[in-house]
Amino acid sequence: MLDDTLQHGGIMSLTPDWAPNIHPIVVHFPIALLSTAFIVDLIGLFMRRRVAVQHTVTWLYCAGAALAILAYLTGRSGADELLLPAQVAPLVDEHADWAFRMTWFFALFASVRVAISYIFPPKPIVLSAAFVLAIAGMTMLFETAEHGALLVFKHGLGVQKITTDEPVPAHIDSVSNLSSVDPGIIELDNNSWAWRPVEGSNLVLSEQFTWLESNDASVVSEMVEDANYGTVLGLSLNEIPVLFIAGEAIDATQADVNVNLDGFDGIFRMIFHVQDASTYDFLAFNDTSATLGRIDNGTEIIFEEKLLDYSGWLDLRVFGGNGHFRGYLNGELLTHGHAMDLPAGPFGLKIDGVGTVLIESIRVQSVT
Repeated sequence: MLDDTLQHGGIMSLTPDWAPNIHPIVVHFPIALLSTAFIVDLIGLFMRRRVAVQHTVTWLYCAGAALAILAYLTGRSGADELLLPAQVAPLVDEHADWAFRMTWFFALFASVRVAISYIFPPKPIVLSAAFVLAIAGMTMLFETAEHGALLVFKHGLGVQKITTDEPVPAHIDSVSNLSSVDPGIIELDNNSWAWRPVEGSNLVLSEQFTWLESNDASVVSEMVEDANYGTVLGLSLNEIPVLFIAGEAIDATQADVNVNLDGFDGIFRMIFHVQDASTYDFLAFNDTSATLGRIDNGTEIIFEEKLLDYSGWLDLRVFGGNGHFRGYLNGELLTHGHAMDLPAGPFGLKIDGVGTVLIESIRVQSVT
């Protein structure tokens, strides 16, 4: 029985089995405290001379704000631990944005209430103005809670394991396996697309991809045998960088690439929101690190960089939209950044180095 209750090196977990992290438990406390503070605040407007009531309101707001900060931090940490499906990722970001606004509003508002209770005389006009501000804060709290409830009750986030996207839709496997010639890019809904290369992929690269840097003649493309996936696409380069894109312009983008870089020495970039060869967002891998960032008119802006050691086949995922950017490796979050969005643009790859890159599949999803 002891083994059932001990986790993580013998330390008892505070998180029950039904919750992937502590956020679903913590989040109810600031909602309850801030709602109680608001109700008592309303009652206190008619009991302005009762100093104890005003002090109670102040400390309820302070406690609620402190727990709101804890809930925000646990929520952000919990979201970073999940590999989110494309349809859920933007909803999580909206919830996080409202939580950020609400949390720091009440942190500041609690300071105002302390000043009202202990520094400035609690005049009726001051208390009334503070209550109007509290209404604005409660509106933010309602929006935060509503977005959180949508994630819980519609998508099961926080109370069960979220089903993640398949790297490539199942029907694409059958189309690719039954065809002796590469069927090329499979168009999906809402400008999404996927490609699983088979024999004839060199024609797909030439005819269905747009080359913004060098051209398909700069790469030796051939199908090679792999112990894990059978026949996969091999792209061999010799110090001539290439950049190629496909599909329509997409705003919020999630892309998955199953790739092997063991035989390659250089930089492999998944690029999205591509405006031209000198402006795009990217998730890049070299021998020692992963970098999430942006090339803006030729200038590199790094959102986050992480040192790592990897080998074998890699399930790479990048997400970017609504000011949020994330990079994943084999289902684990690597990098997370924030920036103003570039205009919508297509997805592609930029490869710069020497050796052979193996690609098993590419899937690009529009998540707007």
